[in-house]
Amino acid sequence: MALTGAWRATAGTGPHDISRPVFYLSLHPETAPPSSNVLAVEVDYDGPLRTGRITVDAGGIKGVAQISEAGDGCSPREGIFRCDMNLNPKAQGWSHKELVMRPATGAKAGDSGVLRYTVTAAGVSPVRGSITVIAGRPELRVNEGKDVRGHGPGDAFDVPVLIRNSGDVPARGVALGFDGAGDVHQAAGHRNCARLSDTGETRCLFPDAVIAPGETWRVAPLPRVRTSEDAVDARLSYAASAYNADLKPGDLGRDPQRGKGPALRLERDPGDGGDWLFTTDAGSPATIDVPVTNDADFEARGDSLSGEVGTEHKVSIGYVNHGPADPNVAKVRAVFTVPPGAKVVQAPYDPELEEEEWEQHCLTHDGGRTYTCDGNTKVGRENLFEFTLRIVRKDSRPGSVAVSAEVIHDNARTRLPDPRPANDKVAVRLTASGPAPAADTDTDAGGLGVWTLTAGAAAVVGAGGVLVVRRMRREPLADPAEEGEPGKGAPGAG
Repeated sequence: MALTGAWRATAGTGPHDISRPVFYLSLHPETAPPSSNVLAVEVDYDGPLRTGRITVDAGGIKGVAQISEAGDGCSPREGIFRCDMNLNPKAQGWSHKELVMRPATGAKAGDSGVLRYTVTAAGVSPVRGSITVIAGRPELRVNEGKDVRGHGPGDAFDVPVLIRNSGDVPARGVALGFDGAGDVHQAAGHRNCARLSDTGETRCLFPDAVIAPGETWRVAPLPRVRTSEDAVDARLSYAASAYNADLKPGDLGRDPQRGKGPALRLERDPGDGGDWLFTTDAGSPATIDVPVTNDADFEARGDSLSGEVGTEHKVSIGYVNHGPADPNVAKVRAVFTVPPGAKVVQAPYDPELEEEEWEQHCLTHDGGRTYTCDGNTKVGRENLFEFTLRIVRKDSRPGSVAVSAEVIHDNARTRLPDPRPANDKVAVRLTASGPAPAADTDTDAGGLGVWTLTAGAAAVVGAGGVLVVRRMRREPLADPAEEGEPGKGAPGAG
C-alpha cells in the first residue's frame, strides 16, 4: 500500500470528505492509546447548519472489525445502517461522525477491509467516501537522547535519531517532529521539513518510508541543531508518528515555513538500535537537556513615596530583564524591604491564584517587613508589583528592592549569572511630612511603634537599653475614720 504526502482534501466550495484514508485498529485495546479505537468520518463544510444523515456500509470490514457504537441513539449493524449527522459551520468545529470500533473475532495483524459511507443533507451534494480499516497498529518509538553540555549561545551540534516500530503492522509513511521551545532549532533547513507557525515545532515528512514491525531506522544525515542567542535552560524533544495512526498524511498545520536544503532521509540501522534505550510509549517524545552557558542582566526597579504621616500611597517595584538570556524555566525573585517609616496596607493580590489554590506572587514571612515577589519576564520587559503603603512616622531611612534569578531543573536550582550586579539592588525612598500621630502601635511594617510618654511615666534603665514603662496610679482617698481622725469613731461608739 503506497501513500502520498498529502491527505485527501478536495478543493471546492461544497462539502467534501477529509477523513483519513486508513484507520489502524489495535489488537490490544488494553494497552492502546486513548480513543485510538474511534474512527471519525469527517466532512469539510462551511455553510449554515443542516440536518443530515450518514449511510454506513460495514459489509467490507466483516472479519476485520465491528462497529460497537455510533452515538446519538444510532444502532450499528454488520451490514448497512443509517445515523443522523449534522453539517455544522466551521465556526462550530468539524462536521464528523465517530464510530467506535473493536477487532472482529479471529482478526489477525494485517487483515484489512473497506468501510464505505455517504453523507446527505438537503440543499447540498452528497459526500461519498471510504476508509481502509487495518487490524493492528504501527507503534513508533524513538531513542532516548543523551544530554548535551558545554555549549554556548549560537552553538550547533548533531542529534542522533533512531525510530523503531514496536507495533504489529508496518508504518507506511513517517513524520518526525522536533520541538526546542524556541531555544533549539534546526541549523539548516531541509526541503522535507517545515517549521509550523502555530506551534513552533519543526516537522519532517518521509511519505515513502516503510518500517516493518521490529525494524529500527535512523535519520541521515544526523540532524544538526543550533541553540538560540538567548537560550539558557534549553531542551530539545523529538518524536515519530506513523501516517494515519497518529496524524493525517502530510499534515503540516497552517502556513508551514519549508526548508530548501537537501532532504533528510531514513536508513535501516545495521545494529537495529542495540546500543540505545527507546521511549516506553509509542508516539511519546524523547527529551534532551541542553544547558547553555549564558547570563542575564536583571535590573531592579524601585520607587519613591512622599506625603504626610498617615497618608497612603501606591508604589510599584520589580525588575526588567536586559538579557541576553531569556530563561523559560526560572524563578526571578524581587525582595522588597519596606521603608521603616511605612507599612504595607495592601500587597499584590490575584483572585485567580486564590481560586486555583496557588500562592500569590508576593508573600511575607516576617510580619510585613519584607516581601518576596516571584515571577519571570521576557527580555526587554518589566515585571512590576504594586503595593499600597501608609506612612506611619517621620523616618527618612529608605527601603530597597533586590533581584536575583535561578534556573530550575529537576527540582535543582542554579544561580543565573548577572553581568552587571551593580544594578541588582535599588532604593525605595520615603519622604514624610506633617506631625507624628499621637500613637501607632501597629508594627506590621517592621518598624517600632510610636509611643507618646508623659513625664515621669517612663524611664530607660540598664546598659542594655531596656524600656520600662511605669504607670502612675492614683490611690483612692482613705476613710477618715479608718485613719483614726479625732472625733470620729466606729459606729455605735460613745
